[in-house]
This record gives sequence, structure tokens and C-alpha cells, in this order.
Amino acid sequence: MVRLFLCAGLVAVAATAGCGARNDDAACRCTPDNHARTRRPDGSVRDGAALLAELRRHQRDVAMQRPARDIKLVDDELRLAVSELCQPCSWVGDRMTIEAMFPMERLDDATAAVCMGLVLRDGTTAWGDTRPRCK
Repeated sequence: MVRLFLCAGLVAVAATAGCGARNDDAACRCTPDNHARTRRPDGSVRDGAALLAELRRHQRDVAMQRPARDIKLVDDELRLAVSELCQPCSWVGDRMTIEAMFPMERLDDATAAVCMGLVLRDGTTAWGDTRPRCK
């Protein structure tokens, strides 16, 4: 019985610490630039509309059950693009999936993409699961 209380207590402390860290972290004070600094191979600069098109392509590739390796290569390129849009914030991890960064179920309602979010037709932004939640 004592072990049960100790385990429950440790879980509660860990959960509370994780929630507090997510809100109080320096990530909450960071504001992403939401624009690319580098040019794409064709000379253009990736903007929110171009990123949205690439996210839609990712969704089509997954739906068509393209080979996992092909999807991973595109995902890696997208992750780098999103990382650039998120500068100076370091929110994008090496192993994040596109589905964790963006609310892909809202893709049809989107008009553009920003750092870990989709700008919807009504002007609101739907954020991905891994974007820091700040007060």
C-alpha cells in the first residue's frame, strides 16, 4: 500500500513538473519569425503558401501509401523548413513528425502555414501538438 502511494505521488509530481515547465519555459517568451531566410533551389523563398502546399503533398503521399523512405526524406526537408520559420525559437526537434508539428486534420481549412501552425480561412491559427503552450 505504501508503495502504491509513493508511486502515485511520484507520478503526480512528475506530471505537475512537466506542465509547469511547459508554461514557464523560455520557449514561451520566444516569438518565431515565420519567414525563411534561405532560397530554395529554384531561387524562390519559401513562404506560408509554399509550406502549406508541401504539407498537402505530404498528406497525399501518406494517403497513397508511398514508400516510407520517400515520405521520411520529404519529412526531413519539411522539418528543416519549419525549423527555419521558427527561428529564433528552437521548438523543432530532430525526430518530430509532421503530424505532431501541424494539425493535419485542419489542412483543408488552411490558407497558409506558419511555425508549427496553420492559418485558417477565418483568420485564426490552429497549432500543432508540439508547439509550446503558453499562457
